Amino acid sequence: MERLPPYDLIDLRLLVALAEHRHFARAAEACALSQPALSSRIRRLETALDTPLIFRGKRFEGFTPEGEKALEWARRILSDCSGLVQDLKDDVEGPKGILRLGVVPSATPYAGQLSGAFVSRYPNVKVQVLSMSSKALDAGIVDFSLDAAITYHEAPTKKVGSIIPLFEETYCLVARPEVVGRGAGLMTWEDAAKLPLCLLTEDMQNRRIIDQVFNTVGCSPEPRFEANSFNALFALVRRHAFATILPRVQIDAGLTDDLGVWDLVAPVHKSFIGLAVADRDPMLPVTRALVDFLAKNTLG
Repeated sequence: MERLPPYDLIDLRLLVALAEHRHFARAAEACALSQPALSSRIRRLETALDTPLIFRGKRFEGFTPEGEKALEWARRILSDCSGLVQDLKDDVEGPKGILRLGVVPSATPYAGQLSGAFVSRYPNVKVQVLSMSSKALDAGIVDFSLDAAITYHEAPTKKVGSIIPLFEETYCLVARPEVVGRGAGLMTWEDAAKLPLCLLTEDMQNRRIIDQVFNTVGCSPEPRFEANSFNALFALVRRHAFATILPRVQIDAGLTDDLGVWDLVAPVHKSFIGLAVADRDPMLPVTRALVDFLAKNTLG
């Protein structure tokens, strides 16, 4: 049997913490260590692996190419160790442990509803819901920092093991009625383009979808306000003469009860939201429980 270098799981946890915080002192604090102790253990890991893992200066300056590879393995090893503990603790009451669930911002109401139903079924599971861009979700699935992700699934990452369809996302215009000048009902995308719009920033997948639909009808509106948060859009349209475009799931969550809502037509555009899970075997028990739960339950 090949002899293993002298390092342990704590060293790998420190490496992951350093990647998360990008700062020696904050990573040390998160791991309940002093900064000198963290630096010493990282150096010991570098000696054990016989290669430098990080660029050093007065502050953390990033990982070397070898460090990036070591980080990928560290995340995989720690995830597998978590799966081992979960599997051994699994019993007739179901899985135990933490489910790290990423979600695109537009689907956060659905994620909340799903998490509530899931933990009611499995009371020994704790769910962490993390709102991220679709690109960040793909990265989280690939590097095992996420167990599953609720995301757009037209073009999933190549390392996603499977996609479970969840729902279709359609779009509505939301504003105070006096801004639009007519009662709620239907509105074409062409008419929506003429209104003073506030939209998500261009790095968000939801915004890219909206821009693509506008392009199909020959419109290129220039929003006067952009944000990477739906809360900021809500705050603006409630108090000022702006309109925004939101996914129907945000409307159904009751977040716009004090505003006018117009379903966008010509065309009625649909995007598809699904649950992405990592390409790994065996699957983490908490992830398997979520997949099984979705196969047996429909959220309404």
